[in-house]
Amino acid sequence: MEKINLSDWDEDRYLELNTYFRIMIQRLVDSDPYIKELQQQDSGLQLQDLIGRMSDRDQLLWEEFIKLDKIKLHQDMIDHLEGRNTPYHPQSGFSRKDPSSDDDDQHPW
Repeated sequence: MEKINLSDWDEDRYLELNTYFRIMIQRLVDSDPYIKELQQQDSGLQLQDLIGRMSDRDQLLWEEFIKLDKIKLHQDMIDHLEGRNTPYHPQSGFSRKDPSSDDDDQHPW
């Protein structure tokens, strides 16, 4: 199992990459004919299908994002278990976001 180093956390970089991939993935879903075809199939669209359509540079950025996301999840779980910050909620995870809110652009996925 990979050891998580909490000192590698960079919230600004995490938010930057989160926004970048939110836009990129939406663009792929909206415009890539291969992705549209996969959506029509019974097996559906998988995250790995989207990653496979990214450039080599974007795949490296994706790996960086996933590493930061693992750190964030690890810290969120520690905070939850120790009673700090926002408790876990099944609809919104560890986010302070109101699940009924339409304001998705201001919050990470």
